[in-house]
Amino acid sequence: MEIYNGKLCITGTELIKCEDNTEGVLTLPNYKYLKSNCKLKVLRRASYGTPALIEFDSMPDKYKQEWIRLHGDPRKLPEIDPWLRSIKPDSAAYTFYSRYRLPDGRPLPPENIQQYCDDAAVLNALHERITSLQRKRSSIGLTTTGIWPLAAELVFKARLQWKHKLPENELRLRDKYKRYHEEGYLALVSNKFGNSNSRKVTSEMERLILSLYCRPEKPYVATVHLDYLQFLAGNIEVVDFKTGEIFSPADFINDDGTPITVSEGTIANIVNDPRNKPVVGKLRNGAMTYNNEHRPHHHRHSPVFALSKISMDDRDLPRKLHDGSRVKAYYAYDVASGAIVGAAYSRKKNRSLFVDCMRDMLRRLDGMGMGLPLEVEVEHHLVNEFADDLMKAGVVFPFVRWCNPGNSQEKRAEHFNKEKKYGYEKRYQEGIGRWYAKREANRTRSEKVFDENNDTYREKTYSYEQLVAEDLQTVELYNSDKRKGRDVSRIDYLRANVNPGVLTTIDRPLLARYIGERTDCSVVRNQYVKVQYGKYGLPSPEMVDRLEPGNYAVQAFWMPGTTIGEVYLYQDDTFICTARPMAEYNEATAEQTDDDRRIYTEQAKYVSQYDARVRQRAAELARVVVFDKKKTTETLSQASEEVVIKDFVEQPLEMDAEYYRQLAKNNL
Repeated sequence: MEIYNGKLCITGTELIKCEDNTEGVLTLPNYKYLKSNCKLKVLRRASYGTPALIEFDSMPDKYKQEWIRLHGDPRKLPEIDPWLRSIKPDSAAYTFYSRYRLPDGRPLPPENIQQYCDDAAVLNALHERITSLQRKRSSIGLTTTGIWPLAAELVFKARLQWKHKLPENELRLRDKYKRYHEEGYLALVSNKFGNSNSRKVTSEMERLILSLYCRPEKPYVATVHLDYLQFLAGNIEVVDFKTGEIFSPADFINDDGTPITVSEGTIANIVNDPRNKPVVGKLRNGAMTYNNEHRPHHHRHSPVFALSKISMDDRDLPRKLHDGSRVKAYYAYDVASGAIVGAAYSRKKNRSLFVDCMRDMLRRLDGMGMGLPLEVEVEHHLVNEFADDLMKAGVVFPFVRWCNPGNSQEKRAEHFNKEKKYGYEKRYQEGIGRWYAKREANRTRSEKVFDENNDTYREKTYSYEQLVAEDLQTVELYNSDKRKGRDVSRIDYLRANVNPGVLTTIDRPLLARYIGERTDCSVVRNQYVKVQYGKYGLPSPEMVDRLEPGNYAVQAFWMPGTTIGEVYLYQDDTFICTARPMAEYNEATAEQTDDDRRIYTEQAKYVSQYDARVRQRAAELARVVVFDKKKTTETLSQASEEVVIKDFVEQPLEMDAEYYRQLAKNNL
């Protein structure tokens, strides 16, 4: 039996039955079972040379009775020494040491706090005993000689119940006692904290070991240990190729001249030290693993209103095509509702995939009577070429967020992709998962083909059309299902909680300029343009006034679909107008319908407006004839008859041919 922290304990070696302990009361499997189910309270774990301590009172009753039957009742112990009863815990010492901070800001380790508290409790009791002895001896005229040997004996006895580390040597104990009563609790704190002089593993050795461990070939701890020993023996050289520094074995020797050797366990502790582990993770596993496992991250929550922010991301659909490739998909998620508001598919990951997703998002939102989102979250890949136009903040979207490359956890779409894959694709499609997945349910089936290449696997493949159709169906199921913690579906939440700042209409001309198709054409007869073999008329003749002088060339943009509903005309960066399809009417009066007559009226109105504009502009001009004053006078004096100039519009000027011949000669 043993007293530990004031509690009666049994060591694990005495409690467990084995070949050399037939008086134990528990088998090893039974001990592990009770321990795992918290039916045994282990106050101290076992370590090399130190057995585990189990609190006697925490044992089930039947095992207590069996122990008492074999060894007697441990509570019926001999009377404890009065000296031991006089030692009391010091709460003020615990408060001091728990709040104490080392020079580098760290607190004291728990085991040191417990030791210093026990040291203080024993020294306090020792002070009372020494003071009492000195008072008694002085009262009867005796000297205090021989008190410190007695004090050393008392300190030794105190080890039965208190885990102190006070010296048992008389001189050292007297020095410790004197310092304690002069400096207080601080005198018990070791000066070794923060001092690296006593460390076997110095900072330079730690640097060398970490450098060996972080090599590109990612060696094992055992390999690093062997390389370090080879380095100490002079069999290999270690060179820093960045600085040209050659590590010298002479820097890693003790004061007595022997090399400083370490075990594999020490190297493992160096590698796994909290100060070193992030550095090791960054150098051995790359930036992405370092970012996901070690680097601190931001903590955020989703927006409340729909269309406050959308997040876009591409992914490969998990199942393969017949040629072994995968379908590339691009999704746009509304972050607040989690609904997919845009989806596009392609065999190649290129700019067209992103543009098609934007077009699909426009079609879906326009169909629900909604405008464009206030913020869009994208990555640099694929979208970077739109950074100066479409994806420039304030051009189409008020806010644009560019996610940092390699930081997948930052982008909300990455989380939604995982939720869609394992929550819905896994439920409604077969073959979803990865062949190397840890969880059996997420592991896909494949059969290895033992051929000359030895790297071929047989697995089910699909057509492009089937994969796209099934994914679109999954998108609809995903949108129509409830998100965790909500009572409405994703799409219903989107419809009911649109941000009040979102416009109800979409600026189609602006959006079509960036994600639409383009045709270079010219305005024909001040009336229409030709796009994809179709005619699209200007809304009014006044639109021609917006063109540059002498330049009828324009760029026509439109959103692709089964038919072109309207085109948006630009001249360079200036929006001109929206042109709609020109309808034709039946010229035979007998066959005309109401629709034909309506079309005829619209075209007649356009022509009438155009004629009226021309007449108005012509009426504003002055009716003038320009003559050279000098030459005209000479010509008229030679003429044999008087020339009468009349109104050149209503009555044209009449002169004979001889007059014009003479006028031409004079102008040579």
